Order: sequence, then C-alpha cells, then structure tokens
Amino acid sequence: MSYEILIRKEAQIDLDEIFAWYEEQQQGLGFRFIDAVDKILLKISINPDFAFCIEQDARSASLHRFPYDIIYVTDKKQGQVRVMLFYISEEILIGLNND
Repeated sequence: MSYEILIRKEAQIDLDEIFAWYEEQQQGLGFRFIDAVDKILLKISINPDFAFCIEQDARSASLHRFPYDIIYVTDKKQGQVRVMLFYISEEILIGLNND
C-alpha cells in the first residue's frame, strides 16, 4: 500500500522559500533540493514508519544532502501522510554553535 502525501500550506510555503534560496545561491541547486525532498517523500509514502519517531505520531526524516528534516504524521486509517513542516536539522545547528 502506498500512502497519499499531503503537504500543509505552511510547509509548502517553507518548501517554496527554501527552493528559492537555493536557486539564488546556485542555479539548479533548488531543483536538486526538490529532488531530494521527492525521494524522501516517496520513501515515506511506501513505508511511513522508516523515519525516526520524535513524538507519539510524529516522525522526522532527514534529507541527506541538505540540512533539513521533514516532520510528518501518519494517518494509517485514511492512508495518508501529512507533512507538517521542514526545518533545519539540529545537527547543523549544533555544528554552527560549536564554531
């Protein structure tokens, strides 16, 4: 069974802003970011339990080439995954604070 991916409006706004920022840094980088997001979302749609559980129903999936995590919740009865937000990975913030 493949789960339907639903992205909250606020998360979509974040995604659009992150894409634009990466495109400003280097042409094509925003598209590589979106490709990384799409790959993780595909993984989540196939197996929503693969990512790290951060709360009762919430999980966090890391984008390996970009310093962002995708936070989502799964509604198994409805067969849906709701992407709640994109945020900068804590590992990156810890690294920045140690400089």
